[in-house]
Amino acid sequence: MISHRTRRGFIDRLGATTLAAAAVVCSIGFGATSASAADAASQPPLTAKDHAITDVPGLVNGRELGSFTGLGGQVVKAPRLLRTESLDKITSDGAATLATKYHVNLVIDLRTATQIAAKPDVPVPGAKSVNISMFGADGNYPDDTVMYHDLVDKGYNGPNDRGPMITAYAQILRLIAQDTTGTVLIHCSHGMDRTGTVMDLLYNILGVSASDILHDYLLSNTQLGVTWATPQLLQGTFEADVTSKYGGVDAYLRKTIGLTEQDVAALRTNLLVSNDASASSITVDGVSVPLDAATSTAGATITDPQTAIAAGDVTVTTTNPNAAAAVSIAGRTVTVTVTAQDGTTVDRYVVNAALPAAASGTSTPVAAAATATTRATLPETGGDDTAALLVGGIGAALVLAGGILLARRRTKRTAD
Repeated sequence: MISHRTRRGFIDRLGATTLAAAAVVCSIGFGATSASAADAASQPPLTAKDHAITDVPGLVNGRELGSFTGLGGQVVKAPRLLRTESLDKITSDGAATLATKYHVNLVIDLRTATQIAAKPDVPVPGAKSVNISMFGADGNYPDDTVMYHDLVDKGYNGPNDRGPMITAYAQILRLIAQDTTGTVLIHCSHGMDRTGTVMDLLYNILGVSASDILHDYLLSNTQLGVTWATPQLLQGTFEADVTSKYGGVDAYLRKTIGLTEQDVAALRTNLLVSNDASASSITVDGVSVPLDAATSTAGATITDPQTAIAAGDVTVTTTNPNAAAAVSIAGRTVTVTVTAQDGTTVDRYVVNAALPAAASGTSTPVAAAATATTRATLPETGGDDTAALLVGGIGAALVLAGGILLARRRTKRTAD
């Protein structure tokens, strides 16, 4: 087991150039080249759900929240929170990138006052910085297991004497819950242990699976090229203590840390987005569309007397009010595309609008409208034998011929 003190020495030896190079390596999913095959399990590759920060010079162990599935099938909103190591080695350009590209407006530093004084952060322009020391005054540990026991409840003696650890968790989680305008950046020294347990609790609130929580925790190994983070430390020590001493994560968060229903709801509102891209109803010119058929390959077919359909004739109601619907029309085919709040999940509905059959049952209003209407005037025959008929199509010729024959017969009778 590499001690916490040895870890600090390791980071100290990394220069800015080495850090930037390591970040690039991580961006394509590989760990440090010195890692052995035996370390593969503890250095998981980055996936499409992981968002490593590779464009901030001097930052190695930086990433956004994972886009994991959370409570009720919702998705974690990755850009709302960043987790990193200390910001003492980032460049001024890197700090500017955190402000302008990542919209960081709040930095929560979990280190002790001594650690901050030794390695102060490069400030992020325009961002507020808050120091909340989880360990209190002393954050040096010669043994990682001892440290992870303390990460549960260091100094806790009951509700009236909560100690630095429980007090810190409550402050951190409430600050994240209250920030609704920008991006929160949270860090400790390496972005692994203190940051790791805060993220464990936060992901639990959001309903993320245990396997995804562990994956995100172990990515610090991947990005730093080490094997310090282990399942035994997070699950076998920290989470096991929470369960055995406080009845599980939910009870620990609500009863020991003291989060209220409002706190939990705010965190979920801020950090979860819906992946529901379904429509609850679609109408075309007031005609209701059968949604199950509309999602099939052939699409749904409805009858609509309108000869031309415009986007304004289509009304879409999404199941989730934060989803967005777009309508496109090609001839008499309507396509409705619903994009979920997460910005990536899409459902499509196709509606074929057929014209109703004519009264005869053999033609449509379009065909009837295309039939020519003709006024035929029969020639005068010396009397009042003029016939006027309104006829159309092939029938016009037949009726006209009959009229002329009748006129000739009447003319003959008059002559006789």
